[in-house]
Amino acid sequence: MKLPPRAPPPVRPVTDPSTASSSAKGSGASPPSSPPSPSPSSLFDLHAFADSYENHEPRPLPLASGIDRLLDRVAPMRTHERVLHDLGGSFFGVAVGVTVSQLDLVRKNTHGIELIQVVNQEGSSNVETVLGRLSLGSHQRIELQGPALNTSLRPGELPLGARFLGVGLTSDVTSAMDHDALSYTVEVKLTERSVAELAALAVPGAGDVAAAALAGHGVAAVVADAVLGAVPVLSATLAVASARRAVHVCHDQTASKEMRSFAVAHAVADTVRIVEPLTGTLMNAGLVGVAALCGWVHVRHAPHAPPVGPSDDGAGEGTGGSGDGGGPPFVTPS
Repeated sequence: MKLPPRAPPPVRPVTDPSTASSSAKGSGASPPSSPPSPSPSSLFDLHAFADSYENHEPRPLPLASGIDRLLDRVAPMRTHERVLHDLGGSFFGVAVGVTVSQLDLVRKNTHGIELIQVVNQEGSSNVETVLGRLSLGSHQRIELQGPALNTSLRPGELPLGARFLGVGLTSDVTSAMDHDALSYTVEVKLTERSVAELAALAVPGAGDVAAAALAGHGVAAVVADAVLGAVPVLSATLAVASARRAVHVCHDQTASKEMRSFAVAHAVADTVRIVEPLTGTLMNAGLVGVAALCGWVHVRHAPHAPPVGPSDDGAGEGTGGSGDGGGPPFVTPS
């Protein structure tokens, strides 16, 4: 019996890679996606800033955690402010001013009373409160300023003053690398000088009498000394906290080299600020500026991953993602 001849094996067509993409477009199929091109080598890996410093915080000490819980009941937000530049004056007894500052966000929150320790350029210090805030959009907000104690080291001024109420327009840019920020505030407030000027308008000489009584009162000098004495204590505490965090971040295997570099730099700046306040403050402000510049480079020039996911029309072209690389920039305006 004669068997029929075997059929030859099928021959698979060889596709030219150069024509594969064009034929796929003509048929409506999606060509195979190619991996994104590697980012150019640079000092900083721009995509390493997809996380925040809050993801690399050391475990709080038991004593510090207990103090935080107590203070949270009074002021959930706490800030250490170093004034870089300020301009001020008065208008019909009402104080007006513009302030540019570098901030240490000791305790971040979105609501509640804020307690602020302010250190002025000449070395004086204020203890201020913010009772509430209202967002205006575009990262601008109005804040209702509460009572404050103001000290002064200028000749001819009272050692202790007060702010009774104020309203301010403010905004700040917070670094994603550490607790630092840059801020501006335009404010209108009622102070002890406002009361003295208004009293002088109503009763001539009343302001001088009140000022002399306050200057000769020993309690005012004691309170002023206490406010000033708290500045080096808190500065040293912040420096120790920054150094402790830098050690933690350097041993954290999930932290990027950029995160480690910024942590060490902030620890050095906070340490310098104890002995050279202006130098340390400018160093911290410069680090926030570097983070802002790198964030701009990240948004404008970093290569971004291609969008993935099926489209609604079934054509195979990916949708989804805004093209921002999946991570926040170096700074987060607040």
